[in-house]
Amino acid sequence: MPADPSAFAAHRRLLFDLAYRMLGRVAEAEDAVQETWLRWQKQDATAIDSPRAWLVATTTRLCIDQLRSAQRARTDYYGVWLPEPLVENPAPSPAESAALADSLTMAFMLMLERLTPDERAVFLLREVFAYDYADIARIVEKSEAACRQIVSRAKSHLGRGDTPPAPPSERAQRIVQQFLAATASGNVDELMALLTDDATLYSDGGGRVVAAGRPIHTADHISRFFAGIRAKEGPATQADLRFVPINGRPGALLFVAGQLQNAYSFDLAGDRIRAIYVVRNPEKLRHLPGPN
Repeated sequence: MPADPSAFAAHRRLLFDLAYRMLGRVAEAEDAVQETWLRWQKQDATAIDSPRAWLVATTTRLCIDQLRSAQRARTDYYGVWLPEPLVENPAPSPAESAALADSLTMAFMLMLERLTPDERAVFLLREVFAYDYADIARIVEKSEAACRQIVSRAKSHLGRGDTPPAPPSERAQRIVQQFLAATASGNVDELMALLTDDATLYSDGGGRVVAAGRPIHTADHISRFFAGIRAKEGPATQADLRFVPINGRPGALLFVAGQLQNAYSFDLAGDRIRAIYVVRNPEKLRHLPGPN
């Protein structure tokens, strides 16, 4: 008896949510979900006790294999590696935990890069998707004790002490709009007034376009960085900003002459910006919508 297609459809979003957080790439996450679907079609339904468990286990193992094969490329990646921006993400339902929303942010995704593929899987399944250790052990084929140790080490390694950044709001969007307007004018004082003193800028060009090779720290350095760009390049012509939530936080897409150039995501602390994530690598922008 073939596996039920409706069971796969019912869990498709869960599988993508897991795969994207594992891989940080939209196309690769969709490929992992598609491969899970192909394998699901070949299963005997009578041999599967829990479709959800089988589907999550299969997707997780595919993602672990993908991460292992991609480790060299990520190690050799030029500059800061940021996940592909996610724009079309539905708002979480009341039944979904706050951890699921917080785990989508650029800050959280960047933090996960410190973990090995196995650690990443175990940590996500436990801390984000709230699986018990017995189920996690079966998925990653390790003992429960080993999984507990992995989560404990990951928490210590990641040091998640900061308060999660606030989700998008009208006030947050106004601050983002003011900041991007200030970057266009190159006004250092205006930029500094919108940043926390210890703000950080992360810029991902992947060696394909110009970007900062390492994070830039403090409001003063970030402000002068943007002012320097404006002084060097002059006023942007045919520039258009589309304000959209990116990875569940305030963001914007910058189009120049109709071509997507930057995807911005912001973390705010009160009325100031504490982190800016700029994805410029064209390969990571191909899946995003156009200016209209």
